[in-house]
Amino acid sequence: MSYICLECHEYEEIPLDVVRTMDAMDDGDPTAPPQFSCEKCGGTMYPEYYKGLHGNEYKITDVIE
Repeated sequence: MSYICLECHEYEEIPLDVVRTMDAMDDGDPTAPPQFSCEKCGGTMYPEYYKGLHGNEYKITDVIE
């Protein structure tokens, strides 16, 4: 699935099973999706679109214009 860096806007494909595993292990804030660090600049990666295991939907358009 596509993740986009909030800093440099680099795209990165992260396998859905990896994202779901991270989501299942995360006991933190349910309003935040599983996040990763950008390999290019170290910024926060955010999913282009992801519906979490608890039913929350996350869209890149919610955090950048």
